[in-house]
Amino acid sequence: MDGKILQMDECRIVSFQRYLKHPVEKVWRAITSPEQIAKWLTAQAELDLHVDGKLAFRWENGDLVHGNFTKVDPPYGLEYTWLEQTSGHSIVRWSLKEEGDGCLLHLTHTFYGPAIVPDFLAGWHVHLDVLDIVLLEQFRQFPWERMKEIREKYASHFG
Repeated sequence: MDGKILQMDECRIVSFQRYLKHPVEKVWRAITSPEQIAKWLTAQAELDLHVDGKLAFRWENGDLVHGNFTKVDPPYGLEYTWLEQTSGHSIVRWSLKEEGDGCLLHLTHTFYGPAIVPDFLAGWHVHLDVLDIVLLEQFRQFPWERMKEIREKYASHFG
């Protein structure tokens, strides 16, 4: 499903909701395991998974995100700050809910700074697609061309 942008006061919120045909616990492990994160987010992750614990995501191109966990509620809720040079300070929230035979995942990324929102929409869109592929144990390689297509789509809608 496509992402949405919500405008609230002085922030913008990128929001995604996905139904995944996997148990909540399996999805939780995928979003909190450095080995799984390396596949679907394409970043090396260092996680101290408790409230006030630190996190870092490092991509091969040199991009770096630092943050702290503000909520760790296994296997249903995760929240952390996201600080990077280009977009400033933001907050990422994951909510997982059992639904039918699977999991309803809700992801929000709240921006207070100058983020290029279509880039984040495209990024989260494709990373969530790949998360499902990783959970299905069918991951081969990250679809960078798909990222370009989705970025163009969001840029034309939200430019």
